[in-house]
Amino acid sequence: MRVCFVSSYPPNRARLSEYAKNLVKELANRPKINKIYVLADVAEKSKSHIKENRKIEVLRCWKPDNPFSIFSIIFHILKLKPDIVHFNIHFQSYGRSRIANFIGLSLPFFSRIFAIPSIVTIHNLGEMVNLKVLGIKQSFLNRIGIKLATKLITLAKVITVTTQSYINFLKNVYKCKNVVFVPHGTSVFNIQNSASTNFYKNILMFGHMSPYKGLPLMLKIFDKLIKQNNDFKLIIAGDSHPNFPNYLDEFKRNLNPNIEFIGYVPEDALPKLFQNIFVVVLPYLTGTGTSGVFHLACGFGKPIIASDLPEIRELVKEGASALLIPPNDIDGFCKAILHLSNNPKLVEEMGKKNILFASKESWNIVAESFECIYIKLKMN
Repeated sequence: MRVCFVSSYPPNRARLSEYAKNLVKELANRPKINKIYVLADVAEKSKSHIKENRKIEVLRCWKPDNPFSIFSIIFHILKLKPDIVHFNIHFQSYGRSRIANFIGLSLPFFSRIFAIPSIVTIHNLGEMVNLKVLGIKQSFLNRIGIKLATKLITLAKVITVTTQSYINFLKNVYKCKNVVFVPHGTSVFNIQNSASTNFYKNILMFGHMSPYKGLPLMLKIFDKLIKQNNDFKLIIAGDSHPNFPNYLDEFKRNLNPNIEFIGYVPEDALPKLFQNIFVVVLPYLTGTGTSGVFHLACGFGKPIIASDLPEIRELVKEGASALLIPPNDIDGFCKAILHLSNNPKLVEEMGKKNILFASKESWNIVAESFECIYIKLKMN
């Protein structure tokens, strides 16, 4: 089988690029897949070379925030004539521009016109996100645009979601009969926790930083925390999200010596980062689909303290271990962090539970699920 996989892709960051890399890598190991053409966003020449599996060919053919990129993507799909086209998307996949995103999200519609079997993996739904938190006006035009874009997405032959609750929403609101749950995917890492006496004082907030991640809230939580114990250290790992450039600049002026901004962390440096922290805190203000950072923390066997949002609550119901706190509850987050730091046994138990959860949603299991979907699509 020959597959076109349309997505942002490393070395570009965020916009699902890390998800794409992990999934494509495992898809290339599947026996029924002969070739994967990744139709990816343009990268800087100095950073664009990535050594890939011989089955994978990365074609840099579109630019974020460029509405005309759709023609290049369609051109490549028609030229390559794949058996399957797989679109990896959320409602801001194609940049900050509303027009570019709307046009990009209409690609499944064009695949249907050209009779090319398509599958869409939807990571979030605009109608289930608090737009105000993302700095997007909840105007009539925006709401209509999101509804229409979602309708165009649902014209794909198969829709997969990484959050179970999206299935009922799509079936009830958009009358979709072709929607399937496929887990996000998780890597499992074997690391030894640091033996340092300060281990239970190191807190991690991780990810591509943007308004909904709750960084200002995290700083307030930490300010209150160190008034009770000045030994705590907060590590903030990750750069500003490309849709919110320079977002971190104002926060980096924070002069608190117990807070460290370490910027983007390369994949090979992640084990060292995670072995030196005892908890990952996710004080999100709204859900934007399932959390890749949540899954990453599980893969490293780390306890999680997170906002009690539907998407995160769902992961806990599926077997992950996290302490869930009402969004914006500064006292609740402080108490949870103190509780874990004083309970090494609980930290260990939660970590083991998260490793087990991660192993059940490994990337090879996810890739096998997609291979089965591809085969059924091709046969039909």
